[in-house]
Amino acid sequence: MYVKSLKASNFRNLSQLEVNFSPGTNILYGYNGTGKTNLLEAIFVLCLGRSHRGALESVMLRGNGEVYRIEGCIEKEGVAHEVAVAYQRGGRKRITIDKARVTAAELYGSHCVVSAGPEDSGILSGPPSVRRSFLDMYLSQFSNKYLVYLLDYHKVLAQKNACLRLDDDPTPFNVLLVSVGAEVVRKRQAFIEEISSLAEHYYADISQGGNLSLVYQPSITLNQGKLNLDEINLAFQTALRQNEEREKITKTALVGPHRDDVLFRIGNYPARTHSSRGEWRTAAIALKLAVYRLLKAGRKTQPILLLDEIFAELDDQRTAGIMLALGDFGQLFLTTAGDPPEPLRQDSRCFRIHNGSVQDTN
Repeated sequence: MYVKSLKASNFRNLSQLEVNFSPGTNILYGYNGTGKTNLLEAIFVLCLGRSHRGALESVMLRGNGEVYRIEGCIEKEGVAHEVAVAYQRGGRKRITIDKARVTAAELYGSHCVVSAGPEDSGILSGPPSVRRSFLDMYLSQFSNKYLVYLLDYHKVLAQKNACLRLDDDPTPFNVLLVSVGAEVVRKRQAFIEEISSLAEHYYADISQGGNLSLVYQPSITLNQGKLNLDEINLAFQTALRQNEEREKITKTALVGPHRDDVLFRIGNYPARTHSSRGEWRTAAIALKLAVYRLLKAGRKTQPILLLDEIFAELDDQRTAGIMLALGDFGQLFLTTAGDPPEPLRQDSRCFRIHNGSVQDTN
């Protein structure tokens, strides 16, 4: 699949633009702050209906504008589809495919996109919520069932928390919380197992011998190894009983996937506290390349790849390692304030970004 064209209005600093892209490599260059990352964000919103940076809709709306609109043509298996995402201030998003209204969840089943950029260092260095957001964004593309379970879980979680705040009995919600929450845990566990070996391989290649490891840390106590759903259910129920009084005191749910984390180690030390910015960025890129490869195999298509200044702050050795690791990809968007690596400039289409406008310089 690839994005053939995109139109955007009142999105970030992109007041009005229209651009046609190459199905191969697209290089977006220009000074910092001119709109390169915003254009990548617009592509991501077109594909999945949300920001890859986790930005609120109101934040993406330009200035005093009332509506932002992004529309484009996305080709899948030789068939072109017209996709549009629009948001009105204070209102709701409207998403359409070929003029038929769809939900944001349906976009995850239709499109596949991976983004890598400076903000990804937060996956290694930031709070657990950043790592959960990473899991949810890409696991939802890999498994539509996961997205259904996740949405159901958060609905039940909100109801349970409302009961706790009102000093009502929350236990009636625990049965459903365990039912859908155990499915979320099982799929997260399997996903981490699949991407960990890939990410470790990419990190070693990029850093020329460095060591990276990933360990899933659910909020419930699980035995080592692959577990079946009954075992996860039992562990979940046990943790709920053990934390029942604490939840009443804190008036919030303390057990479940909303408290999960992922432990990253670089060189056998926790990455969050012992690694450098360059190591964080390298590990994040390795992680996204692993996700790309997994999605490509699982979805039987080449995801769109968005790379935002990924070579900044990296030495020549790591840059060369990334170039080797990229290997075969489909449509690629790369932003840069300087000159991109020579291999990526070959047969690429270049666009100069200046103050929210786009100029095709080929």
